Amino acid sequence: MISKRKKIYILSSLLFISFLLNLAAGSDLNSFLNAYSSDISSDIIFKIRLPRALMAILAGGTFALCGAVFQSLFRNPIASPFTLGTASGASFGVTLFISFFSFGGLMGMSLTSLSAFLGAILSVSIVYFASAGRKKFNPNSMILTGVVINFFFSGLILFIQYLTDQANAVRITRWTMGGLDVVGMNSVYFAAFVFTAGFVIIYNFRDDLNLLFIGEEISVSRGVNIDRSRKYLFIFSSLMISSIVSFTGPIGFIGIIAPHIASKYFGRNYRTLLPTSLMTGAIILLVCDMISRTILWPAEIPVGIITALIGAVFFIRIISK
Repeated sequence: MISKRKKIYILSSLLFISFLLNLAAGSDLNSFLNAYSSDISSDIIFKIRLPRALMAILAGGTFALCGAVFQSLFRNPIASPFTLGTASGASFGVTLFISFFSFGGLMGMSLTSLSAFLGAILSVSIVYFASAGRKKFNPNSMILTGVVINFFFSGLILFIQYLTDQANAVRITRWTMGGLDVVGMNSVYFAAFVFTAGFVIIYNFRDDLNLLFIGEEISVSRGVNIDRSRKYLFIFSSLMISSIVSFTGPIGFIGIIAPHIASKYFGRNYRTLLPTSLMTGAIILLVCDMISRTILWPAEIPVGIITALIGAVFFIRIISK
């Protein structure tokens, strides 16, 4: 019987190995070994592959962490960060920007990312205020509202794509597939700040998450302010997801897959589940990114397609149980 501590060491080792393999994966596997002997190889590793691998860790970790939080908040094993329309809202924001604006940046900031962030916040805000009855957090109402918002924004996106020109339609479709097309470290620095701040805040609610997952009655009997905890966790998780999605686009299913895998090997105690879920999510996205870059080399498949294919199989398995 392997102890929980040894399992965590194994998981950490898998994360480190996945990170190194992700750096090495590409058109030339020797470029990683010769990174310091060639200026060209060094640029490939440190300016292209390193930011991409770090973003994969941050994005995968964020999706998994927030997926674990949402599964507790809604007491629903298939709840994910995109359940409440975050992905469709971000896609709608990008669709509007690409179709009606032509400039690409402002003071060094990508306006595509900014429009995705604002769209995601808009979607989450609509879901929250539309379903908040009598100033109380209503999980079932929020899930249903999120489904409706997803369909609504998806319809708007298709309508705008139909009206816009072909080049813009292709750009919109490509963005909605999700990807880790990061060059340079500026985006990584911001994502790292959001990830670190969000994790620290959410981890402080770890005991509340344990009680919320068990049930409202027990939470109240233990003195947990359910509405306050749910509101704070929902707001901080939504801000994290909106920020990361603005850089990567909607990369689905990691928020469902990772918490289930982590809970199977480490249990449902959120003291352990939160860090192990984020490490599991980071590993999944690193591996999927390697597959997306190498399976049809020299062509590259958007990583969102790979996670969707794997996640769909996993999703069916969850439903069957």
